[in-house]
Amino acid sequence: MPTAWNGQDSIHYEEEGIGEALILIHGVGLDHTMWTRQVEDLSKHFRVIVYDMVGHGGSSHPPGPYTLPQFVEQLAELINSLKIDRCHIVGFSMGGMVASAFALKYSEKIKTLTIMNAVATRTEEQRKAILKRVEEVKRTGPMATIEPAIQRWFSPSFLNGQKQLVDQIRKRLETNDHASYSASYTLFATADEELWPRIQQIKVPTQIITGELDIGSNPEMAEQLHEKIVNSEMMIVPNMKHMLPIEGSHIVNEAIRSFIEKQTLMNVEG
Repeated sequence: MPTAWNGQDSIHYEEEGIGEALILIHGVGLDHTMWTRQVEDLSKHFRVIVYDMVGHGGSSHPPGPYTLPQFVEQLAELINSLKIDRCHIVGFSMGGMVASAFALKYSEKIKTLTIMNAVATRTEEQRKAILKRVEEVKRTGPMATIEPAIQRWFSPSFLNGQKQLVDQIRKRLETNDHASYSASYTLFATADEELWPRIQQIKVPTQIITGELDIGSNPEMAEQLHEKIVNSEMMIVPNMKHMLPIEGSHIVNEAIRSFIEKQTLMNVEG
């Protein structure tokens, strides 16, 4: 298990394939293993790198509270330690916030950005709902929020037909460090307020993807991001909920590969 270092904090990562670097950033409470289907397929075309964010998986779990710049600098240190000049970045859910914030500070290091199932700016009602879950996590730990999350994330047919895969996600959530998860979830619940006023400053080629039936990262949010980010592209995947990289992996893989190839071709022709 390769490890990079951000000061005294470790960064657990794995990589497979050769070619241009493609870095995938997981969502809150998950880890690099959520990208298994992407690594298997996209490593045929790219040097695919997956890692565990601050307070997740095998990376260091410093005490909270956590900040968005903390996650951005972790990613910057990983890229520097792997001697990558420029890369393609895909961020899922909270990882989409980290990827966006990274693009704002380190645009010179990014070739393309894919923001997947991510939050734009929450309404007052949506803010109240997620802050209520934050307080529940702080009060009782993450267990009470896991089953509702599973139901929000996957379609009924996938829940019934892919129980082993769903159980892997469930186990990942159940085994999170409580303090780290609480700090991460608190950041996830509030970081959109920090990002939104600056989101239009993203200038790198950007693709925005979400599921038609995603409640927390809904098509309206994707549309808002699309309107703010100049020359971005948007894809709404029919009949899909939140966990698009797993349930809709074939669609996601094709979208990522096609977008990168399109931008590469445009740069060559330009």
